[in-house]
Amino acid sequence: MNRILVFALYLSIIISLLYLSKFVKISLLESETTNDYEMSTSEKPIISPANKSNIPELSSKEFIKVDGTLFKKNDKSYYIIGANYWQAMNLGAPENGNRSRVLEDLKILKKYGVNCVRIIAGSEGPNGEPYRMYPALMNSPGDYNENVFQGLDWFLAQLSQFNMTAIMVLSNYWHWSGGFAQYVNWVDPSKPIPYPVPEDYSSFELYAARFYSDSSIYSKTQSYYLEHIKSIITRNNTITSQIYKNDPNIFAWELVNEPQAIKVGNDSHNIIFKWIDDTAKFIKELDKNHLVSTGAEGKNGEEWFITMHKSPHIDFTSAHIWVENWGYYNSDDSSLENYQKAETFMLNFLQNVSDWSTQKLNKPLLVGEYGMARDAWSGASKYSPLATVINRTKYFSSLANKVFELEKQKACTGHMFWAFAGIARPSDPTPTWIGDPPHEPPGWYSIYDSDEKTLNVFAEHAKRVAELN
Repeated sequence: MNRILVFALYLSIIISLLYLSKFVKISLLESETTNDYEMSTSEKPIISPANKSNIPELSSKEFIKVDGTLFKKNDKSYYIIGANYWQAMNLGAPENGNRSRVLEDLKILKKYGVNCVRIIAGSEGPNGEPYRMYPALMNSPGDYNENVFQGLDWFLAQLSQFNMTAIMVLSNYWHWSGGFAQYVNWVDPSKPIPYPVPEDYSSFELYAARFYSDSSIYSKTQSYYLEHIKSIITRNNTITSQIYKNDPNIFAWELVNEPQAIKVGNDSHNIIFKWIDDTAKFIKELDKNHLVSTGAEGKNGEEWFITMHKSPHIDFTSAHIWVENWGYYNSDDSSLENYQKAETFMLNFLQNVSDWSTQKLNKPLLVGEYGMARDAWSGASKYSPLATVINRTKYFSSLANKVFELEKQKACTGHMFWAFAGIARPSDPTPTWIGDPPHEPPGWYSIYDSDEKTLNVFAEHAKRVAELN
């Protein structure tokens, strides 16, 4: 009997120790997981130039290359699952930025398969002008805001943690970051910028087009612009000590956001082609590592698409799709006919730009922007995060399906939605830095962290393209 009791006591002790060890192991695992999360989202190890332990060494193989109509990275096809996050450098600034938010936003994007972000890498001052992101990176020609520049440094340094790359947009045709109109105004301040109103962009577009169409100022506007490009490409990152042109976290340079195919005299195509060709050549002479594209929308038909992308120094083509802005969709209309009009246009547009890019130019196509407002017909404003996204989910899914169909034919390389607001909301204190630029109503095209139905479209696409390798 005593032996039985001793054995039972011994057995109970063994079971208790096993249970305790399991508990301790779980506790330690939870602690390690927490520490890993903190390390992956903490800025301290990554932003200290003295401590580069969290910055992996990247080989030259990490640079994305063009192979026919595809992108390649480490000799494997590289498909873009992308997000526009234009506000990155201001959010990354050490003063008046929001680095903890950036890290959270990047973590969410990675969760849903995003591997590339498109960001502004050139904003022009002076601060105080209407409808602009501020503070600007460049206050006046050659005068940079080091705080904002360090925000760009810091953001680029984070990307290796999330296995992402960035498309660097070097300027803007539109006014919301200063852009071409500001370059024109720097050279010719006698004529003020005719800021557009919703009903009339024509005067502004002609003013901004003077950047490359007005022979009396072009040499100066282009000189300022090329000096800016040189300052960016040769920038020594204050976090990683790596020159931008040697940074594999950068996927490509984009000449300008949405250069417009606009009549600028009797030789419009040649004028705009020459500017594109000269500028892209200038970049390639400075930087042999990175790809270059234009940032064009592709909305003006085949002839203009070819003009904007035929330069041998342009590596891939660009297309943007805006069904509401272009009059193919009404977010107030719940009818099936309204939705189908938008979807039909988008599908035809994608097929056309894909054919022009791959069959006429033999270059990869990247869909750099597209979006759809929330359902204004659902009872809430389309600008409200509370409005439903029934049509947007269908539209994004249809677009992703079409892109995947083209990807299987080596006729497209990916898509990038506009635009990620992440954990921010329109009700946040200004500047909100959500997905909508400062000249647009907050919330119009913003995608929030809570928009799981939308974000799942990208997660599903990421799974499908993984099978193409």
